Amino acid sequence: MSLSPSQRLASVDDLLLYRMGRLSSTAGAMVVRLCEGGYGVTRREWGVIAKLHGQAGLLPSELAEQMHRDRARTSRTVTALLGKGLIERVTLPNDRRSVRISLSASGQRLYEALMPQVQAINGQILSALSSEEAAQFDGLLDRLQAQVQVLQDQLHPVLPKTHRHRGRSMPDKP
Repeated sequence: MSLSPSQRLASVDDLLLYRMGRLSSTAGAMVVRLCEGGYGVTRREWGVIAKLHGQAGLLPSELAEQMHRDRARTSRTVTALLGKGLIERVTLPNDRRSVRISLSASGQRLYEALMPQVQAINGQILSALSSEEAAQFDGLLDRLQAQVQVLQDQLHPVLPKTHRHRGRSMPDKP
């Protein structure tokens, strides 16, 4: 009996995160082309639009948390969407430094036009699975996400901090 890639783990091609990244990158490229070519928004901007749909008046920090993104990157995306007129911001009267953001009418129309197309791409990808397999896959994804959270809670204090600045030398490792 031969081992599956997830059991074998013999090369980078067998690693779960590599395989999921490849799937996401390949499938995501279709959504990127649709978003950028058809609607003039980036995939990150589309994610914010989709997240704001049905959630009026989120704080930018709440949005970043819900999307599992850092605040600085989320802030840049919000600024870009404000410039495109796809979202609106309202300054809170009790705290002039805080704002709540919502979809504008234009953002809502974009969502209503783009979401069915993104759903269709997802549906076509999932059509490779039977209904039972898709339900099982959803359950497995939920279990993997729960395990990732447990692992993150355990490893976060001991993992080294990231150095994302290009050009920095890497720390010496044995």
